[in-house]
Amino acid sequence: MMRRIFLMAFLTALAAPALAQRSALLWFDPTQLPSYCGRLERWIASPSGEVERGVMREGTQFVFPASEADALAAGIERGGSICVWGIRSRSAPVVLMLAWARTDSDPATFVERPAWFIDIKPGREPLTVSGRIQAPLLTPQGEPMGVILADGGGSIRMPTTAYRRLAAMLRPGENVVAEGLGARHGDRVAVDAVRIGRDTASLQALPEVSPPANTRR
Repeated sequence: MMRRIFLMAFLTALAAPALAQRSALLWFDPTQLPSYCGRLERWIASPSGEVERGVMREGTQFVFPASEADALAAGIERGGSICVWGIRSRSAPVVLMLAWARTDSDPATFVERPAWFIDIKPGREPLTVSGRIQAPLLTPQGEPMGVILADGGGSIRMPTTAYRRLAAMLRPGENVVAEGLGARHGDRVAVDAVRIGRDTASLQALPEVSPPANTRR
């Protein structure tokens, strides 16, 4: 444990000059914005395999560019405290992250290029994902664009228009199965749904989505 603490302190010291340089490039101070603090439940990947959001145990999602993922994973362990500064959606518990730290009293790491909009990079591997729905997967603006599954670190992405049409079957607590192209890394799996249902026997084509050639049946 002590060895790990010393290693983290050493890495933080090495990164300090770079972080200071990044913060000097910003024309505003993100830490003047509201802060949202909690315990990290897990990281969520996109169907392209890039980690681009986290979920707090308290339910708040925070969205960041994939370029921040390595630093976040090195600085915040699962179950550890995290504090993010940013812009919260008016309609849902999701924050566009502009800065982060372990606590609101620690020096903040500033996000150089915030994820104002979701980068829709497609997945490449045909996958089937299933599980119980924990919460909607939210855009930075608070629109549901899929679901986060309660077990296994999975997520299912879809157009916001398709989610609205399927909202009745995508409530938290319901079971869902989806097929499409995505990525799997350890316990993190994500898919762009082209077929969806409550179980494999009820899979149907997702409204307004055309399946890629290598997922057609």
